[in-house]
Amino acid sequence: MNAAYDVVVVGAGPAGSTAARLASQAGLKTLLIEKRQEIGAPVRCAEAVGADLLKQFITPNPRWIEAEISSFAVRNSVGDVVKLPPAEPTLVVNRKVFDYQLALEASRAGAEVRTATAAVGLVMQDKTVRGVRLERMGREEVIRTRLVVAADGVESQVARWAGINITTAAADFFSGIEFLLAGDDVKKQIDPHTCEYLLDQNLAPGGYAWVFPKGEDSANVGLVIPSNRTDETRPLTALERYVERRFPDASVMAVVAGGIPASGALKTMTADGLVLVGDAARQADPLTAGGINLGMIGAELAMQAAIPALMDGEATVERLRSYENAWQQRFGKMHAALHQVRKIITHMDPARLDEIIRHASQMPLQQLSLGQIMLELLKNDPRLLFEARTLISTGLILK
Repeated sequence: MNAAYDVVVVGAGPAGSTAARLASQAGLKTLLIEKRQEIGAPVRCAEAVGADLLKQFITPNPRWIEAEISSFAVRNSVGDVVKLPPAEPTLVVNRKVFDYQLALEASRAGAEVRTATAAVGLVMQDKTVRGVRLERMGREEVIRTRLVVAADGVESQVARWAGINITTAAADFFSGIEFLLAGDDVKKQIDPHTCEYLLDQNLAPGGYAWVFPKGEDSANVGLVIPSNRTDETRPLTALERYVERRFPDASVMAVVAGGIPASGALKTMTADGLVLVGDAARQADPLTAGGINLGMIGAELAMQAAIPALMDGEATVERLRSYENAWQQRFGKMHAALHQVRKIITHMDPARLDEIIRHASQMPLQQLSLGQIMLELLKNDPRLLFEARTLISTGLILK
């Protein structure tokens, strides 16, 4: 073994860089590695993030803010629109610049950062993670460490090497594709301060499309479909059809494709000498699959458990389990409810979904609480009452 660290973080996305920064600020010798040659590329999300939560981790900077969002619009297949204010101020960011800044903050806190460096295996001793095998530009190295943070995304190999099951049901794993569109066609069609969702079960069965502005004449336009329904419609075909219909003359400046978990966090996110954070731990919103802030919160909760454990001696699974408990206490019931909402929408008849959005579009939403909105929709469609009974019993949708 060639070197030793207290913490090795695998993956320099928002969750990984946050974990590396917090570990370094606590005085732990930390290594942050990223397998790609450049941090922040390729971008693999729609790039929207809640500003209030974000400020807990980094000061917003105009260099990576591309749109400030004042409303969300939900559309149905026939053109009805429901406009809602965001639950908190929302930003659309440039992930390439944003992710670089987060990694830079980790470096400034004392973490060593290496790009073009891939984890190719773990060093195990008595079922405990004791090190990580790295490969950089054809050269291999074995690093000793007291804790590995798996922040290596949806496909997390680190979790698999440690024996943690990260398999996600096909119904809870979105297959997605996104175009970055630009041009006058986009400028005419979008509101630069509104994020749009399109719920059209004929276009995206079980999923949705989105249009997130990135300035006045460009936007992220994407679409997701659950993996168990991609035999009905290929995401690329569906997105091309939507873009041709709405933005026929737009230029496609970039294409992003990938898998997105929407199952809610794993029950097991720890092992002896290991924690999972971000997409590796499935820490994404089960309704929208958004995960930037959630990944950073996951990293914070993980470090709140791991740092004292390392200071006292070892990061055993018994000490790290408080991280899992803290996550469940904060998000467990809420994410279970959001998952149930998505299941209801996924299995809803397209005409019925259109009618619910049409009815909501005629309601004075600005004057109603979420509970009042839900009660009004339930009253309008009594069939929803039975489907939503679990949510009602928890009280979560009536708060």
